[in-house]
Amino acid sequence: MYERKISLAIDCGLHLTKEVLNGKWKPALLNAISMDIKRPSEILRLLPGATRRVLNVQLKELEEHGMLEKRIYPQLPPKVEYSLTEIGWSLMHIIDAMNQWGDANRQFLENVIARDPKTTQVSKSVCQMYRDMAAPGKQA
Repeated sequence: MYERKISLAIDCGLHLTKEVLNGKWKPALLNAISMDIKRPSEILRLLPGATRRVLNVQLKELEEHGMLEKRIYPQLPPKVEYSLTEIGWSLMHIIDAMNQWGDANRQFLENVIARDPKTTQVSKSVCQMYRDMAAPGKQA
């Protein structure tokens, strides 16, 4: 089992928030679940760059931090659904703000990223699908 080598500083709200959101896919997972995408297989289809193992680890961490609730249905084949807890919903303001900031600074950030020699390719994500789902009166 993993043992933390550096102690966790919990005297600062920024460190606490970073501990909860620390993970490549965690903000995207919370966003997807907030859009009523509840099943792990559905989330995996939305995030094709993520592996099943990584998503399962990060879903478990979000559940351990109290951001998600996992519901296991007693049936065959097994069915699992995730939903946001009240505290998980309170994080959505932060995730929405991150999304808005990225959209507002898109041109600058795309230029910076394109100049980075480590970035060999870029692709489109499911963000547009999220926007369509969030728009009032629209069905995805």
